[in-house]
Amino acid sequence: MTVPEDHSTEPGASTDRSAVARLVHATKTFGTGDAAVTALNDATIDFLEGEFTAVMGPSGSGKSTLMYCQSGLDRLTSGHAYIGDVDVSTLTDQELSVLRRSTLGFIFQSFHLVPALSARENITLPVDLDSDAVVDDAFLAELASVLGIEHRLENLPSQLSGGQRQRVAVARAMIPRPDVIFADEPTGALDSKTSGELLSYLRTAVDDLGQTIVMVTHDAVAASHCDRVVYVQDGFLVDEARNPTVDDVLDKIRELS
Repeated sequence: MTVPEDHSTEPGASTDRSAVARLVHATKTFGTGDAAVTALNDATIDFLEGEFTAVMGPSGSGKSTLMYCQSGLDRLTSGHAYIGDVDVSTLTDQELSVLRRSTLGFIFQSFHLVPALSARENITLPVDLDSDAVVDDAFLAELASVLGIEHRLENLPSQLSGGQRQRVAVARAMIPRPDVIFADEPTGALDSKTSGELLSYLRTAVDDLGQTIVMVTHDAVAASHCDRVVYVQDGFLVDEARNPTVDDVLDKIRELS
């Protein structure tokens, strides 16, 4: 494991040492030669424990690339991505798989539930795949109650609404008690009412359970539920704001666009 050097004076960095994830001079380039596209350009940023961060920017800005490289779902071209003190840039594919399963949670727009498994089985899947872990039934019951799916745990995904399937995905991300949850447009396939409920659940996870969440979104309302919003444009981290309002976010997105 490699401990990152102190870059706290750089844009996007924090002097708080409780960062659970961070990028240091992170660059990701796709293609080569004249066809090369730099999707993430020399990014340095901390994501702090118990904080809800939105990552925003115009289409093609590099916000999803930032999340994928930070979480180890994609590899950087240069620079470093840390989860805690672990430099994920140095891990093998097998080591990355173990790290993601044991330390990280993921919520995607398309849910990624296993059709043949019940809601309960989908939720506990990350723990069941870890031979050294045991499902905390009390925590599962708490999650199901908070998310309003306690009476749906024996249903298959096909028997659930879109909002209920997304809540199952949220519970699955949280059941291993991960250091950080990465959410990629989690409200993108939901109606406004269900989106609001989901964002309230995520907010509760941060406030009451101390969860750290990094959420890529294009939705100003979603960003307004966060403690911080980070703006990406053309692969660069260009700005950030704390306690964002919907109007603040909309104004900034118009400026960037």
